[in-house]
Amino acid sequence: MTDHLVLLDRAQAEYAPFPYHHLPETFSEADAERLRETFPVSSFTKVSGDDPDKTYAMWTRRLHPAPDVPDDELAAPWRAFVREVTGPDYRAGLAALTGLPLESCPVEVNLWRYPPDCWLDPHVDKPGKIVTHVFYFNDPWPETWGGNLLLLGSQAPQDVARRITPLHNASVVLVRGETSWHAVESALPGNPGAVRLSAQVIFHRPA
Repeated sequence: MTDHLVLLDRAQAEYAPFPYHHLPETFSEADAERLRETFPVSSFTKVSGDDPDKTYAMWTRRLHPAPDVPDDELAAPWRAFVREVTGPDYRAGLAALTGLPLESCPVEVNLWRYPPDCWLDPHVDKPGKIVTHVFYFNDPWPETWGGNLLLLGSQAPQDVARRITPLHNASVVLVRGETSWHAVESALPGNPGAVRLSAQVIFHRPA
């Protein structure tokens, strides 16, 4: 793999409906393909919630800290990914990109699978989250399959300002704010292989 796995210098700053960064290409082509080909298929746990403020359902697997499965059972490209996103260079690069102090922030790394019966309602991240970097590993994934990340102008699910298709090798950096409303729509059934695959790196406020 390349010296810097995550190519943050490719990030494009966006400002509507709230500030965020979009990376149409997050890794080198070779690194992206290795990660996609070895994306784990086992040891995921379904989580769901019916909170008045947010309902959701999806499958997750924790990679860091306290991984759900021992590190030596994870494919080598993903062990390299975890080392990268928990290391000092990535942390410093993300701090420079967002303008936020992340030096002492705990970091969490998870994988997510969204079959067609999964979704995430409109919400603003909890105050304990500072920055979330979401990586996608779906090839192909037409926008018409659903499963898109919705960036919203308000809590209303129809107030869609931007639809980001979870395309292979793309990623999005979201900075938590009081108006950073977003959601994940359900993937549409009937499309072979339509299971939305993603990884999340979350920096939390220090305790």
